[in-house]
Amino acid sequence: MEILKISKNDFISFIAKKLTKNESKTIGVVKKGSHYVFAELNSSADLCLDYDVTLLPPKKYFQPPKEVLLKFTPKKPESYEAVNTCEPITIIGIHYYDLVAIYLMDKAFSEGERDENYMKKRENSLLIGIYPTKHFKHRFARSVTRGQCRKVADLMLVHIGDDLVVEVLTEKGKKYLEGAKTVENDYSISEIEDAKNIVKDDQKIPVPVELTPEYLEKKYAHPAWEHFGDKCFSCGSCVLVCPTCYCFDVREEMELSLAEGKRVRVWDGCMLEDFAVVADGHNFRRSRSERFRHRIFRKGKYLPEKYGYFGCVGCGRCADACTADIAGPVKVLKYMEENS
Repeated sequence: MEILKISKNDFISFIAKKLTKNESKTIGVVKKGSHYVFAELNSSADLCLDYDVTLLPPKKYFQPPKEVLLKFTPKKPESYEAVNTCEPITIIGIHYYDLVAIYLMDKAFSEGERDENYMKKRENSLLIGIYPTKHFKHRFARSVTRGQCRKVADLMLVHIGDDLVVEVLTEKGKKYLEGAKTVENDYSISEIEDAKNIVKDDQKIPVPVELTPEYLEKKYAHPAWEHFGDKCFSCGSCVLVCPTCYCFDVREEMELSLAEGKRVRVWDGCMLEDFAVVADGHNFRRSRSERFRHRIFRKGKYLPEKYGYFGCVGCGRCADACTADIAGPVKVLKYMEENS
């Protein structure tokens, strides 16, 4: 790994030149009202590297909320044509926990039946990560994530004063920096590590992350599920803002003329009432408490058992989006600890 340094002003100027060259679609964090979002950059001046959290994670560029998978003409099997729309993109300013989420998404879409629509978008992406500099009251990422962010990032940025320390992690990242006014890094390793950890989390999960599968297995019948389920609106906000939720529905849509049709993939989520409905109207998780339990078990038991990593990255978006103030995993685990 190579470690370089660049001033923040020079980095913004470098991004401005990249935009004029139009080498690839460039996505960055921009301000939207009082919030922050990932959006296409029209000007490097719009780029925010100093933010708390984005409304939605960058997964929307690899698994879009609505995506066409297939086009067809009714009654003409030879007309069926797979669709895999993809263009090179660069995403700048991804917090480390969102990179860990992409690492988990990569596993889900590449193992077993490889999802070509997702994987092609990932292979045509360049990811530039950054360590947070602003506090977010719901974040607990440091108690559940490890170093997986470095397995998917091409570059990692660290704020130190008026500079950005740049960790070059891939050849793709090194090539991207060509022409930037980088210089040899002169900050010590301890200074860099301190800068990475300058923002502390207010929260942490009360159970060691490696023990959560076993812990939850013993809590399957805990009254917490009814306690929180009774307050849940089944709106699905918690799963729709989650960076590691990848469930989807597939639908056939016909044009009004009935001359053409398409198969689309759309976001779906286990907290929505109809998610587990099957033929003849049977619902495998009819009650809100069952759906609430499934969501927590998926993050803390099912995904760790399948992939070896906690299924929640501690971004805090679910707690922030929940109008009933019940979605945060920290709150749920603390309630079970206090009511054992």
